[in-house]
Amino acid sequence: MSQQMPTVQFASFAYGSSRSAEDAAEDYHEAAKLYASFAARQLALSASPTLADSMRRSSRRHPHRPRVQLPLAPPSDARLDEMLSSRRSRAPQQGSQLELVDIATLASAYESDPATGLRAVPSGGALYPLELYLLANRISGVEAGTYHLDPFDRALELLASGRPDLGGVFVDASIADNAAAVAVLTGVFCRSRCEYGLRGYRFALLEAGHVMQAIALLATAIGVDALPLGGFYDARLDRLVRANGVDESVLYAVALGRHPA
Repeated sequence: MSQQMPTVQFASFAYGSSRSAEDAAEDYHEAAKLYASFAARQLALSASPTLADSMRRSSRRHPHRPRVQLPLAPPSDARLDEMLSSRRSRAPQQGSQLELVDIATLASAYESDPATGLRAVPSGGALYPLELYLLANRISGVEAGTYHLDPFDRALELLASGRPDLGGVFVDASIADNAAAVAVLTGVFCRSRCEYGLRGYRFALLEAGHVMQAIALLATAIGVDALPLGGFYDARLDRLVRANGVDESVLYAVALGRHPA
């Protein structure tokens, strides 16, 4: 009988021989904890008619920009249990492409319901602190460029023409050439922090995870390769989507593409 290797003590890798008393992550986590004395303030803000009305309009919009209207995504007979069991992170292959209808399906993960203003993913206080951008390389019938999703109008707003310069943005350099498109989630933190304080930052991160899982499952349903990405150089990707890195900053990205025929 072979001897089993002992479990690695992960704390020693994270903290070394001793934990610093000035660990920024530990300080933030403590500062973001919720206490009963603070919850009352949150309830008061939630009752504000002005805030409630603004919640329904949580998104940047660029009506003066050229727009690409997204088609209606076709209905799917994919079963949730099948998508969950078959979902795997897969890097797009060289020469991968996408159709506009693929983007319409994936963008539905963060579109706003026209009747209620609500979206398909959980959001703390329905404040929707995220923005969704698309760095388009090879999408049939769509000009290469940098786009922003208008979640209320189901449209892509063109922020910059020309193939996005992805060189030096990702730790895995092959993504820049192989991805037909890269979807980028940013956080506009004041939307959550106005009600939840420091804890609002936690909620923005949680919501980014919700959206990415929805995109990944939708990609599985339509046969699109999707590779969620945390390995990017923040300031470079922020610049590509016009985020200043403070009030709005990149949280998550996903490389997308369909295997070339």
